[in-house]
Amino acid sequence: MNADPFYVAIDIGAGLGAKVGLFSSPLTQFGDDILPREEFADDFDSFVAKLLTTIKQMIRQFGRRLNEASAIGIASPGLFRSDGTYLLAANLPFLNGRNLRARLAEETGVPTMIDNDANVGGLAEWSILRTDLLYWVFGGGWGGVWIDKEGVVKFPALDWTGEDKTLHYTNEPGYAIPLDKLTLKTLFYQYEASFDRFEQIAIEELNPPAGKLTGPGDDPNTIRAEVILSGPGRCRLFRALVGDDDFYTRFLDIREKRQMTDPSVAGKHISKLSNMRVEAAVDTDRLFGRILAEATLSIFKQARREGLREGLPICLGGKPSYALPYFGPSAQSRLGASGIMSYLRPSVIDERGLNANLVGAAVLAEQTAAGQRTNQLLAS
Repeated sequence: MNADPFYVAIDIGAGLGAKVGLFSSPLTQFGDDILPREEFADDFDSFVAKLLTTIKQMIRQFGRRLNEASAIGIASPGLFRSDGTYLLAANLPFLNGRNLRARLAEETGVPTMIDNDANVGGLAEWSILRTDLLYWVFGGGWGGVWIDKEGVVKFPALDWTGEDKTLHYTNEPGYAIPLDKLTLKTLFYQYEASFDRFEQIAIEELNPPAGKLTGPGDDPNTIRAEVILSGPGRCRLFRALVGDDDFYTRFLDIREKRQMTDPSVAGKHISKLSNMRVEAAVDTDRLFGRILAEATLSIFKQARREGLREGLPICLGGKPSYALPYFGPSAQSRLGASGIMSYLRPSVIDERGLNANLVGAAVLAEQTAAGQRTNQLLAS
């Protein structure tokens, strides 16, 4: 392996920390390590130094040196400027205004690229499917990306000015897509649920300015899609449908009952209840799917004129996506009735037991190395 090219992939997270992988190709990993979150020290210089130490120590185990790497790819939550500077580092404020891409390239002499983790996750899906696709990742919010057939991110949210209208629905779906409150009231009513109850639950959790939920552009008649279409959103939906009825609790053990107030783990219990055909959970997922379909229609309405192909796959990642068997049928039914033949499917990366962000960062590194070689040829 010592003569073979390799790539360094980095997945920066606010939870566990910065995961690092070595790849001989995007789907062939031969080394991994992690810089724990508690060692970040919330100081940029210290973070860079510790990250480089972690990478170098791992590479030395394989008899290689960092300056032999073909390229470095970085996946990170947040928004970026065109030059790689963080505009907004989600849950990692010490990175705001910093250019990690430039710093690592300067320190290592290795071509380096950074991108939003949703975009990078989409590249991982593309590396297997090799076709145009939409990739959606559900977690605390709803991120997404449109990848074309050549593996290029369409409409990335670079150099964002702060105006919601400049965000493309395919790239920031949860934040950019508005859900009309009157339409939601009608959909909730079909499941004998109250949107007003849901809205109050969301206001109590999110504590929005002036105590009111508003959509993109501070529109008082809409809400942002991820208030519902996310892990916490699904839990809010369940609470709204259950109301004061605690019938569902007889199907949960004591530990599970306690965890129903924690969105990070409650989702799997809602799925358990859906699997047991508990009405409140079944209706939660049917309504979640129906609302997801409405948001998807908004995406297609905007992006059709820009070349979004009918029938392209929509790959879902993130823990809430594991509930696809429960919310998928109602979403797919609504999409089909509207003439959209694209299908919702689990992440192909998840199915292989791989880390989408690391694999995608390796794809990003491979693309960066290829671009570097092309530039060198053009300059020669």
